[in-house]
Amino acid sequence: MRTFYITKYIFLHILCFTFITAHLYSQVKPGIDVLATQHPEIIIGKTIALLTSKSSLDINLTHTIDRLSKATNIKLIVTGDVFFRETMKGDDGDEYDVLTNSKVVIYSDPSVKPTNISLSGIDALVIDIQDIGIRYFKYLTIMAQLLELAKNSDVPVILLDRPNPIGGKIVSGFVLKLSLRSRFGVYPIPLIYGMTIGELALYFNKIFGIGSNLTVIGMEKYNRQFSYKETGLHWIPPFDHVNEGDTPIYYAVTGILGEMGVFSTGVGTTRPFRYILAPWIDGEILSDLITKLNLPGLSVIPTTQTPYYGLFANKKINGVELIITDKSKFDPFKCCVAFLKTLYDLYPQQIPLKNHTVSEALDILVGNEAMREGILKGQSIETICDSVKIEQTDFLNKRQQFLIYPE
Repeated sequence: MRTFYITKYIFLHILCFTFITAHLYSQVKPGIDVLATQHPEIIIGKTIALLTSKSSLDINLTHTIDRLSKATNIKLIVTGDVFFRETMKGDDGDEYDVLTNSKVVIYSDPSVKPTNISLSGIDALVIDIQDIGIRYFKYLTIMAQLLELAKNSDVPVILLDRPNPIGGKIVSGFVLKLSLRSRFGVYPIPLIYGMTIGELALYFNKIFGIGSNLTVIGMEKYNRQFSYKETGLHWIPPFDHVNEGDTPIYYAVTGILGEMGVFSTGVGTTRPFRYILAPWIDGEILSDLITKLNLPGLSVIPTTQTPYYGLFANKKINGVELIITDKSKFDPFKCCVAFLKTLYDLYPQQIPLKNHTVSEALDILVGNEAMREGILKGQSIETICDSVKIEQTDFLNKRQQFLIYPE
């Protein structure tokens, strides 16, 4: 057992399979299954609070709420979205899960301290959430806020680890600038951080001085190079439109562009976040220019799509489709810079980089003004991407000590 001051993790039977085909992989066991089969004594008979989401299933597709309710008293369930199970209103006016009679609290804005959440009478806070591997996923900040609440309440935390669908090796993009903290991110980490949710919790707990009594239950048979499909686990979208296990790596690129309000990223089609579409885009020209950049791991083809809802609903719209051909070589942030710069060079009147509302939204998601300002100044893609390296290197050096699964 390795100790990070008062932080510790339990990690069992890590098996690394690097050079075999996906269909030969044994199914990864997420933390909930390792807890149940290897360390039930940690949790049996305790009164717990649970941070979870609709994606938190075990290998038999049983939700963590139902799995834990057989061995514990779940007093409180916290989630970041509209609750995904049937509730009833209690005499106190609060909502309660029908099957477990657990109080349900929706914590939707993690930039605000959770003043409506109390850990009084709680023996342990259990965290089981499916991450998407991107800094602006709100559950990261929710997790950190609850770690701090648990520290202040003298309640131990048990985090049940799950795979990072982008993988555990890709680190890409700016470290969040503190002046740009928002509900899309509070802690200064890169856009793509290449850690599992358990590893990231260890990082937050030590590097940002949270100091909770944290135990991470690691996965079995996980390799940080795995795609989500290679884990053998069933993918449940953590939120709308992230409908497949490989969607997050596309969302890391086009999700930023979509916030500008001038592109459709394919939301409303059957393949959200895999397109960049607009009535004024010439897909042939854009595809040709991006292809000439020789971005590693990426192919681009022209396309015409008809979103059924969302931006440009029920209209045939031209653009391009992104095809990630080699995730190990692909750099999501560089791809995002390449597309935005190329589009701005082609269509400066259509892309409002000088508009305050658009620029603020873009800067917050990117985590720095340097990408937008660099494009406006006519800087090259390489110059803009080089500007992330110093802070990214510092993060990589700090990150190393918290990696549970070998690189």
